[in-house]
Formats: sequence, structure tokens, C-alpha cells
Amino acid sequence: MGLEIIRDFWQEKNIPEAELNMVDGSGLSPLNRITTQAQVSILRYAIKQNWFKSFYTSLPELNHLKMKSGTIRGVKGFCGYHTAPNGHQYVFSFLVNNYTGSSTDLVQKMYKVLNSLK
Repeated sequence: MGLEIIRDFWQEKNIPEAELNMVDGSGLSPLNRITTQAQVSILRYAIKQNWFKSFYTSLPELNHLKMKSGTIRGVKGFCGYHTAPNGHQYVFSFLVNNYTGSSTDLVQKMYKVLNSLK
């Protein structure tokens, strides 16, 4: 029932069900799948909410970007916001699946890509 409510909520926000493959409501199952497009849509939705300032403030600053990291079974991701020096605000989601090698090396490579937003 709870999972159905979550699916319906995001469908009402025009996020297609195909972009949110959820098997539990916690988001912790390795069987959950979400596209980067859906993640960006959710972050854009947040911008329009009256609680956004508190949400934004709560995000950690990693590599001089306001973003949340996530890791689960061979998947590493960053999602968040960045305001460039020219004032342009970026909303981003960056996921890497099935990576090999050290997670430290992967994070440094991901930071190198994200630095292009700065």
C-alpha cells in the first residue's frame, strides 16, 4: 500500500512509472531502480516547495557542490545542485553502475566530470 502511494505521488508529478522501478518504500533494496532523469525531476520538484531552503541547507557540500552521495552494490551516485559563478543553477544526477577498481579512484573521476559545472 505504501509503495503504491509513492508511485502514485510521483506519477501525479509527471514522472513516468518506467523511470521509477521500486520494490520497497525505503529505497534501500538493491532491486530498486531510478533513472537519472527521474532523480533530476524530483530535485526540480523540490526547488518549488516551501521546504526547499531547509532541504538545500541540509545537503552536504562535497567537492564544493551541494549534493548527496549514494552507494549500493557496485553503484555510486551523486545528485544535487550547483550554482555557477555566472548564476546558472544546475540540477544534476550522476550514476555509475558496475564499476571496477577502487571507489576512491571512481569518486575522483566523477569529481573531475562534475568540475565542468563550476
